[in-house]
Amino acid sequence: MARKKQFDKEEVLNKAMKLFWEKGYYATSMENLVSTLGINRASLYTTFGSKYDLFEQALDKYNSTNSARIADYLYYQLNVRKGLQLLFENLITEALLGGCSKGCFMVNTTTELANFNPVLDKKLQDSRLNLETVFYNYLKYGVDNGQISPYKDMKTIAAYLFTVQSGLYVNSKINSSKEELGKTVTAALSILD
Repeated sequence: MARKKQFDKEEVLNKAMKLFWEKGYYATSMENLVSTLGINRASLYTTFGSKYDLFEQALDKYNSTNSARIADYLYYQLNVRKGLQLLFENLITEALLGGCSKGCFMVNTTTELANFNPVLDKKLQDSRLNLETVFYNYLKYGVDNGQISPYKDMKTIAAYLFTVQSGLYVNSKINSSKEELGKTVTAALSILD
């Protein structure tokens, strides 16, 4: 008779996501996974597959919620410039929480594993495009409501905002000055003038 699993798969996947996010793919060993997840190797392999399979599932979980979370936040911000300012300020606050920034899981994965394999590269590109689309739609709302000039290139600005966000996550790992990071945001958002 097959033994019943004694763990919650979603809870274990969340723990794996946090571990990979904090340590990265290569620095996370099977021993780290077993001790952090609280399940044995056999259960890990049976439920999730290889270390890479588990990593990919954790990345998918993060990706499915991240752009939706940002879109939901911006949806309630009627002033586009102020909404973006608040979004980036919140990003900085979250990144610096606890004194040691772990950055963004997707950005960390991009810097560690870009060009690792075509499937992963596609996931990273899709994540970028999802966030750029969120920014584009929000900027378009600003144009439609007279907050942003209709003569600006919204697609390029959306890509720029993605780059700013990614850069803030990376920079927050070595720069813990909320004030300095905030000045970067203010300068970046001057593109909307």
